[in-house]
Amino acid sequence: MARVALVTGGGTGIGRATALALAASGVAVAVTGRRREPLEAVADEVGGLAVPGDMSVPEDAERAVRETVRAFGGLHVVVNNAGVIRRNVRLHEVPVEVWDEQIALNLRGPYLVLHAALPELLRASGDRAIVNISSTLAVKPAGGTAPYAAAKGALIALTRTLAVEYAGDGIRCNAVLPAVVRTALARVDRPDYDAREPAMAAGYPVGRLGEPEDVARTILWLASPEAGWITGTAVTVDGGFTVT
Repeated sequence: MARVALVTGGGTGIGRATALALAASGVAVAVTGRRREPLEAVADEVGGLAVPGDMSVPEDAERAVRETVRAFGGLHVVVNNAGVIRRNVRLHEVPVEVWDEQIALNLRGPYLVLHAALPELLRASGDRAIVNISSTLAVKPAGGTAPYAAAKGALIALTRTLAVEYAGDGIRCNAVLPAVVRTALARVDRPDYDAREPAMAAGYPVGRLGEPEDVARTILWLASPEAGWITGTAVTVDGGFTVT
């Protein structure tokens, strides 16, 4: 049986690029997310499965895992990529509902997916991997992003804990920390994004912002048996941003 992967937030951006990279390497891919149309387009591209749903809702997370296993016969890789950011609001101005939304989508969602997926990963054999998509904001803070940064920092802690808990079962868990990648997420709360992009890129040692494929290649490697001795790491994919 081919290895099987579930990619959350798989309809656009980093998730889409990851689904394409995994499929090109011979992995059977299911994608999930809140918007049906882009998910189905990606599923058509990779010959995989689209399972629309909100991963912060237990029933949707459970259904995504269940339908993936039903379609492909097992599960070996989980990529927790789904997330959302809000910018430009200091903590004392953040409404409780915005805080709850950010924690739900960026931390509760990965927990719910893994809560449903880990029994399937434990039943599978061979190399199995979890890759959680955190953010450089977890380690290099920027004002106005407290709920998102808090959730992404907690996701790193969760990653390291799972690496210890499941290493004996042959399941690896790593995190990837992208800086600004040229996706729709980079434009949230930045109405002047197009005008700002050249100056933002100039602040990176490599002289450019990231592309989805830059991150997807790292995810692909961490999810593969070639990274079989790597677990509990938090890999920055950031053009040198966090070292400046």
